[in-house]
Amino acid sequence: MTLSEFVAKTKREIFSELQAGKIPSIGEFDSRRIEDGRKLGPVQIGSASFSPTEIQLEFLYSDGKGNTVILPVKLTSPERIVFLPVPEWVVESIWQGDIDGSFHFETQAQQLLQKFLLLIEPENNLGLFGPKQATRRE
Repeated sequence: MTLSEFVAKTKREIFSELQAGKIPSIGEFDSRRIEDGRKLGPVQIGSASFSPTEIQLEFLYSDGKGNTVILPVKLTSPERIVFLPVPEWVVESIWQGDIDGSFHFETQAQQLLQKFLLLIEPENNLGLFGPKQATRRE
């Protein structure tokens, strides 16, 4: 099962439980937020965010007047999550939305692959989580 499949399946399960008036059967959450949210209206599915060891799913309660309660549900990931950035050789070759590739001598291609593989090491990959800064090409 991929990370996307796991998140989709888990979101649906928790969403169904919340819609049925139950509390989530998995994850860590603040039950007071559920009580406060139910006073506002029906639950909606929100976003998901990731860290190397956790998945945070958000569920929203809103009254349609701008009042919202966000219910975060934290799950321990069944395995380490890694962020795979688009390799620099692909970014260099994006044209009109099509991601293609670029040509390199074999020795340089080997160096680029080794550099890319280093990005999934725990210490190096941790810095790739969280908000992304705008990239600038020079």
